[in-house]
Amino acid sequence: MFALNKIFGMILKRKEQIHIKFLRSISKVILSVIACISVSGLFTTTKALSATLLTSSSLLVAIVGFAAQQVLADVISGVMLSWSRPFNLGEKVNISTLGISGIVEDLTVRHTVIRTYHNSRMIIPNSVINKAIVENSNYNNDYIGNYMEISISYESDLDKAIEVMRETIESYPLVVDVRQDKETGNKVNVSVKELGASGIVLKSTVWTKNIDDNFTACSDIRRLLKRNFEAEGISIPYPHVHVVEDKPED
Repeated sequence: MFALNKIFGMILKRKEQIHIKFLRSISKVILSVIACISVSGLFTTTKALSATLLTSSSLLVAIVGFAAQQVLADVISGVMLSWSRPFNLGEKVNISTLGISGIVEDLTVRHTVIRTYHNSRMIIPNSVINKAIVENSNYNNDYIGNYMEISISYESDLDKAIEVMRETIESYPLVVDVRQDKETGNKVNVSVKELGASGIVLKSTVWTKNIDDNFTACSDIRRLLKRNFEAEGISIPYPHVHVVEDKPED
């Protein structure tokens, strides 16, 4: 078992994949079963019982099938999840049918471990998650996008605001270029979404490699946009309250 942990530990350091985690887990189970059978064969009292159980394979299968149907379902579902890989370690998933969102942390013989954003662990049976609808932004995808909408006042220079917003998003280091032809068009497009009641709404999409980068990028870009808009004399509208005091006549 020590050697098994060392071998898989070295493999996981090079490439942490969910099927490797599952293979390690199921290897430990198989090794434990072999160890129990080997140890039982060393003693006279247990040797005859072990031989009977091993020779009566049909009886053993029937007993295991009735007594551990759910366990076998979880193991088989774990094999299917490991083989199909609908998610991988470190990926953020949303299981809407279970109301669970978090980061995939481990896949054992019976359970899938998901770390929530509150740093608690959700231990979900493999048979349950194998039937659930899983939303995975990184599945067969190298990037994800998030809309960004910014309002500017009607008095501001619209063309200048679009240029500042495009350059701010393009220059941020975590933003990726999703164009197939890098020589055609702009890396970032900014459009006028609507003419609102209090201002003009500009809209763009921020593309990054993963959700963590996207959250960081959107947060920093909003901060930079406020600073850059102020430097160019572009104002962001917000509600104003004017208080008029009516003084009584003497």
